[in-house]
Amino acid sequence: MSRPIFICRTALMAGIVLASAGLTGVSEAQQSAPLRVRGTITHIEGNDLAVKSANGKILHITLTPDANVLSIVPARLADIKPGRFVGSAARPAGDKWTAIEVHIFPAGSRLGEGHRPWAPEAGATMTNADVTASVVHAKGGEITLTTGGQSFMIIVPPGTPVVAMNPGTRKLVIRGAYVSFNQVTDNNGVLTAKGISVSKDKRWPPK
Repeated sequence: MSRPIFICRTALMAGIVLASAGLTGVSEAQQSAPLRVRGTITHIEGNDLAVKSANGKILHITLTPDANVLSIVPARLADIKPGRFVGSAARPAGDKWTAIEVHIFPAGSRLGEGHRPWAPEAGATMTNADVTASVVHAKGGEITLTTGGQSFMIIVPPGTPVVAMNPGTRKLVIRGAYVSFNQVTDNNGVLTAKGISVSKDKRWPPK
């Protein structure tokens, strides 16, 4: 009499394992890829922000308690020196690249290090890396970024947006501030961010 009971319990345990695996798959499917968001803060309540995005849609984003805050201010190409860690969105130009924008990270930052496609524009790339060479002249300049054993020479034409991303505090996160989020996690419709960039001018940061 004990053998049939043993078989039933075994089958029951197998069913529980399969059901758990299925629920895990559903949970993973509901968590979408991180989002990039730009917009204006319209309301704040604690860590919860209402952000009017570029397309006019209101998004409700919760900052984690330890969320990193960056202050974005205009900078000059001449501020970029070898040894600094910078990022540049750029278009391919033969064996070089033409910068769309350049941003200077805080000293010691390695945020998003690497070379990868840049989603806002087909064919463009984003390179966050160490500056290993920098030349500035009246008509713009050139910077060489090196990461992962590869070097990328980037031409910076006159008028290219250049900004500095400085350490900031929660005091900058106020109603009316222009903000951007590089990675907003969407977990079944709940939006969360571990970092926010704030600017007083809606032109910054660039795209």
